[in-house]
Amino acid sequence: MNKNKSVKVTALLLALIVLALTAYQVTKRLRWDFGTKQYSVAVRYEDIERASPIFGETELGLTEKLVRTGAEIVLFRENIGSEGGFAPPELVSELKNTNATRGLEVTNLQLAKEKDYRELLDYMKKLEPEFVVLRGLSSPNIPDFIGNWLGENDLVLGAVEFRNQETVRRLAKEEDLQVVRLHRVFDKEVGTLTPVEKKARYERAVQERNIGIIEYRITTNSDLAEQLDILSSIQENLSATGYEIGELETVRGANGDGRTRAFVAALLLSGSLGLFLAILIPETYLSAGRLIVLTVLSFVGFMIGSLVLPILTVQAGALILAVSAPLVVYKLVLQYGKSFREDPGIIDPFLDLILLSFFSTLVGLIISSVMLDEVFLLKLQQFRGVKVSLFFPLLIMVIAAFYRGSFRPSEIKFDYKKALLGTLLLGLFLFLLFRSGNFTFLRSTELEEAIRRWLENVLFVRPRFKEFVLGHPSLIAWLYIAGRYRKKFQLCKLALFLVGFIGQISIINTFAHIHTPVTVSLIRTANGLAGGLILGAILLLLIVGGEYLWKLQKG
Repeated sequence: MNKNKSVKVTALLLALIVLALTAYQVTKRLRWDFGTKQYSVAVRYEDIERASPIFGETELGLTEKLVRTGAEIVLFRENIGSEGGFAPPELVSELKNTNATRGLEVTNLQLAKEKDYRELLDYMKKLEPEFVVLRGLSSPNIPDFIGNWLGENDLVLGAVEFRNQETVRRLAKEEDLQVVRLHRVFDKEVGTLTPVEKKARYERAVQERNIGIIEYRITTNSDLAEQLDILSSIQENLSATGYEIGELETVRGANGDGRTRAFVAALLLSGSLGLFLAILIPETYLSAGRLIVLTVLSFVGFMIGSLVLPILTVQAGALILAVSAPLVVYKLVLQYGKSFREDPGIIDPFLDLILLSFFSTLVGLIISSVMLDEVFLLKLQQFRGVKVSLFFPLLIMVIAAFYRGSFRPSEIKFDYKKALLGTLLLGLFLFLLFRSGNFTFLRSTELEEAIRRWLENVLFVRPRFKEFVLGHPSLIAWLYIAGRYRKKFQLCKLALFLVGFIGQISIINTFAHIHTPVTVSLIRTANGLAGGLILGAILLLLIVGGEYLWKLQKG
């Protein structure tokens, strides 16, 4: 067997191993996603206390109305740094005779001292909560007697979205407690959301972010009947997609069936890296023996890392895959893309986009499979490589493109038009960077929010704008122009290349959001691809039309 053939056979075996393990892990993930499609609704006691006299209700009467509408958890909140200690409200004893579940949220734990924790324990014994949220600006060391009491009573821990989860993660591990994610509307937003925005906010949280409890806020600036109707409507809409109200112990959370064995994760990571090396390294520098040795060494390294720093090792391996995958995609399209063969057809850029998107989706599924663990599913531990994997690959790809000669800066004659194009490209890059995070100074406009809601209503899952509006159409245009004009339009091709591959990077990035159900990520990717093909066809029609007019003028 010659050298090139042996490398290809080895790469094929690695591909089969990776595909088999990915299929196994995706099946396991689907069982986790569909195994529990129940959620619960919580309301704050302070909202009940404030709103009941305004609505002409007693606290117990308003609570009973909310419970009948589906809000089964009454959440008491205590600031451990406030004066006067804990003061159990009169409602507690009456609640014990209803179907309402009691929950407790304690904030500012970083201020707590020994006596504060003793008072907290006495308060919890009186309240007898079934659901507890412990929060602090830092991650304080909870005394053992608090953790032991939580474990002995088998309480459910709450993890509030966008808050530090280190305390929750540690307590859940030490006391073997169930954890559920709680979604809340921030105080500054309460009373400002329209009924449509309110419903969409809660429904998306349950459907797309593994939320087990939604905290429904009662406001005093709208009618009580209207607010109860909105809550009922949320439940009806979620029920139509398979989600139902459940008891606290049955809602979506850590059920012990979402953990990946270190052996499987290491094999997936090393097999994928070996396959990437087989694609990226020229055959003159790589033999089957070297490929096997590199794969085995990476497997041993990941196994050792999983014993010492398991979470960090998994994140590092996933980040390596996410950063290197776009470069593999680029190599594949140059080597096997129909757009770069002799006399390419008009349909070839579309076929190449579909194949590249399929490969990017596969890489995303591999990353999701490697990180299949409750700490990521419930976002107790966040994948820190999401932002890096979204933009760092572009820098690597530009360097690789210049190295391979795909773009020749020396052939670009700069003028004010090209400078303007470069400035617009840089502006687009920075805009995507800031819009990819939680930056309040670049919030969505009302028009954009309206488009988002329309897409969600029509497509169930909204595709990412940077895929179907920017990335995919630009990639189609780049494939068409680059396949036909090898030496012309250098700056234009560079701009289309960078924007185009943002779409492929975004596909991989979609699956790196582990807390999102994998079915949602697959539907989002498919919707983005379909929309990108449509908009890409329109863009390509304009390019072909302009090309025809240009040749007509020349000729």
